[in-house]
Amino acid sequence: MLRLMPNIQRTVLSVVAFAIATLLSVQISAFELDGSKWPTGETEFYVDMDGIAASGITWNAAFIAALNEWNDATSFNFILRKDNKDPCANDGFSSVDFTNDFCGSEFGENTLAVAVVSFAASILGGPSIVEADIVVHKDEEFNVFDGNLAQVGIEGLDFRRIALHELGHTIGLKHEPEARAIMAPYISNLDRLQPDDIAGAEKLYDGSINCPFTEFAFGSRENALDSSDCTVSELLPGASDTSPIDLYRFSLTNPATLSLSMTSSTLDSVLLIADSNFQIIGFDDKSGGECNSSLTQFLQPGTYFLLANTFDVPLKTECGISGDYKLDAALNSVGINPLGTGTSVSNGSVNATFSGGITSNDGASFSNRFGPDASLDIVGRIDVDPADVGQEGFIVIAAVVDQQILFLNDAGQFVDAAANPGVIIRASNKTLAAVEEIIVVEDLVPAAQGISEILVSFYFGYGLVSSPNDLTYHTAPLNLIISP
Repeated sequence: MLRLMPNIQRTVLSVVAFAIATLLSVQISAFELDGSKWPTGETEFYVDMDGIAASGITWNAAFIAALNEWNDATSFNFILRKDNKDPCANDGFSSVDFTNDFCGSEFGENTLAVAVVSFAASILGGPSIVEADIVVHKDEEFNVFDGNLAQVGIEGLDFRRIALHELGHTIGLKHEPEARAIMAPYISNLDRLQPDDIAGAEKLYDGSINCPFTEFAFGSRENALDSSDCTVSELLPGASDTSPIDLYRFSLTNPATLSLSMTSSTLDSVLLIADSNFQIIGFDDKSGGECNSSLTQFLQPGTYFLLANTFDVPLKTECGISGDYKLDAALNSVGINPLGTGTSVSNGSVNATFSGGITSNDGASFSNRFGPDASLDIVGRIDVDPADVGQEGFIVIAAVVDQQILFLNDAGQFVDAAANPGVIIRASNKTLAAVEEIIVVEDLVPAAQGISEILVSFYFGYGLVSSPNDLTYHTAPLNLIISP
């Protein structure tokens, strides 16, 4: 975990010189990243320049063509805004224009254009890009054409390939001195994006998750951080943070408050909640005392990641950067929420979704942690795979306590699976509807059953009579925690 500069900073990223480089024929994917990127993988870009090239193509058309080439070839998205903004103003608008000087200073010798990128601090990984502007030297001679730079009858330098290069800097790419690329430090005969340019952008913005993650079940979980884990620098390419990190994914379909704690006797704990773009929306690295941390966060519907992290160098002298930890998560929501992705015993394709919740107030709110005197209803919902709707099937409901598996039978009683090894006990047989509403238990009062403290993990799913040994179910359990 890194803590970065608190204020927005502007940095000159690019100076494109007149010199024509002789590009080496070397390996692809030598692109350079510094860990900085746009958080959502897109930005508005303001383009409205006066003038037309000797070839008859307007500067606007050439620049927009370069912008669209990045859009078409990569996962990054430039949103065109046909309006003029001052690229020298630190105003939050990304823009381009011709100027007589570099925002009040003289252009450097042989300088054609400059990209200026503004960064804001990020809790995790490199700083985020929040503005990126391009200043083009008005006094230089430009044109718009394809092919080699030096051509009989064509004067000036191709503005479009200069725009391609500068736009690469605005999305987070650095100069690439070794590979064949538009992002090479010098303008050349290359006039289109190269595989190395595209690979660099995709590394930043293809949406892939570079570390393994687990579907998170609200409740308690024990794990450890050590040198075998993924690191922040692996999760966020270009970042310099080598601290280990565990990822847990969860989704909400209703607004909810999530209360978290991460406890350890040896690990300098850091808790973070990130959105689907790994932008941190809540974190705690110091409360809870000793080596522990805690966090309470209100969340709107969406997909999130819970990140269990530590530091490159521990902040607390009594704590380290590896060791066991325990996560405790309490969720309070106005409705039921997803239970991870769907899966099946046969590992076939699954298009069913599952959600569930536990309520003690007739559905006014749902949680996973209750006192022993609460009267509980445990409910679920299966959105059945459309291919299975109308098929003769069955519903299965299971509860796991420690290592014991219990099935709910058609009489409404939980029975020990060990008494019938290899047998899947059915809660009901039925023709499958598009939506199956599940009632696991009603009006359960743990204290009346002699229970004052317990953790139960509930699962439910369905099968087809035509394939009785296959089950479709959810990966993250619905956890019930009873504690005094």
